[in-house]
Amino acid sequence: SAMTPVGVLLVATAGIAASAATLDSLRLVRDHLVYNNRESLRKYVIRIILMVPVYSISAMGGLLYKQSGIYFDTARECYEAFVVYSFLKFLFEFLGGDEVLPNKLRNYSERSHMFPFCYMKSWRMGRVFYDNVKLGTLQYVVLRPILAWATFALYQNGLYNSGEFRIDRGYLWVTLINNASQIWAMYCLALFYFVCKEELAPIRPVGKFMVVKAVVFFTWWQSVVLAVLVRYEWISRDGNVEDVVNGTQNFLICVEMLLASMAHRWTFPVRDFRQLFSNPNSTPSAMKSVFDAVNVTDVFVKDVWDASSRINMSTQHEASSKNFKNRMADIEMSPLIFRWDEKEAHVPQTRPS
Repeated sequence: SAMTPVGVLLVATAGIAASAATLDSLRLVRDHLVYNNRESLRKYVIRIILMVPVYSISAMGGLLYKQSGIYFDTARECYEAFVVYSFLKFLFEFLGGDEVLPNKLRNYSERSHMFPFCYMKSWRMGRVFYDNVKLGTLQYVVLRPILAWATFALYQNGLYNSGEFRIDRGYLWVTLINNASQIWAMYCLALFYFVCKEELAPIRPVGKFMVVKAVVFFTWWQSVVLAVLVRYEWISRDGNVEDVVNGTQNFLICVEMLLASMAHRWTFPVRDFRQLFSNPNSTPSAMKSVFDAVNVTDVFVKDVWDASSRINMSTQHEASSKNFKNRMADIEMSPLIFRWDEKEAHVPQTRPS
């Protein structure tokens, strides 16, 4: 159906905001490609900055092509989880990377969990803390694309019903699972910051964390609040709930990304990296930097594989430890089940099965 004059004005406003945000972000990416000499950090910074163009283009696509909105939403949601993990890797790399950081963390004092997870046992500093923080964030990277594709499948079969909180529709369950996963990932990021905030101070992590959290967390909860408002007609609607929620959400994202691009210029300025890692003899290769930034195999292949291998090793270690404890218990009980002889000394043996 043809758009009303108000609809045309809103789409035009969203298009201008999305275009300005995208161009500003691409200029910031260019600046990092030219002036940021810290290669290990540069690719993560570029990935975080590219969140604005991805969100802007996907939201604009959802406004212009309503019937294909689910495809744009799926792409945006997959990249959303990728950005959260990229930010954690950015902090890891600044403190020494995967090889150095676990040993460095052993020198930190153990920290109790924060609300609302204060009932949990604190994690031992070192490899245990490092792995738990990494896995806590990585689970969102794995789960978010799965939920996005589940949403896509449910939508195609008429079982999703965006904005409708019904137990026989997918929207409610996807919302609950995604929210739990997202909260845990953000909590792990915050816990890591509070443990290492003194060493992270030179890169001003608070502003960076707040921008990433605001874009990911706020846009998600914004969609949930819109669904409630439209569902109970606190926002007037002419079409069905799903179209109104998606249209309003996409319009707001386009406008908000203009603000996010400005925030990125303040939180990820090139001057910070030039001052911290000045190296006049180093000229980064633009093509290699772009390839490193868009090459996601380091997350979806290497890190996921390493995490799954470590989980398997931990499970096997626990099983072997349990078996060893059982055998030791058998040996300790052996005086009760083997006879003593006047000429033979008692030799502990395992209990017969």
